Amino acid sequence: MPVYRYRCYTCNAQRDLLSKIDNRDFPVDCPHCSQLMTREIAAPAVRGDYAGYSCPRTGRWIEGRRAHEENLKRLGCRVFEAGERQEFDANKKREAAAFDARIENTVEELIHAMPLEKREALAIDLQNGANVEVVRGSKPPT
Repeated sequence: MPVYRYRCYTCNAQRDLLSKIDNRDFPVDCPHCSQLMTREIAAPAVRGDYAGYSCPRTGRWIEGRRAHEENLKRLGCRVFEAGERQEFDANKKREAAAFDARIENTVEELIHAMPLEKREALAIDLQNGANVEVVRGSKPPT
């Protein structure tokens, strides 16, 4: 159904109504002064198409609104609602911080499990400027 714009020339009120085409010429009363409103020609609402992007889940190139909607449906996803993106990012940040804390605890446990000679050698290496970096990975280095 199209949207029609009506204007009251008595009080200058404006109103957009969703109506069937057959009802477009029915009289519409002004909600402010109860005078009859006149239907006006208004610019239609035009939505631009989505710019292309790479799907974060599959890596496939998605071009346009229709492909975007089909991709969401195929993957069982939906677009974030207002505020959900910020909540998602905050949760992801908290999870990353908790993961880093678990890594730190694991490293400390492994150091304390080392034989005394190895711990002392590690301490000397660190005092002499050795660089230690914790690298996230799925398997330990060989």
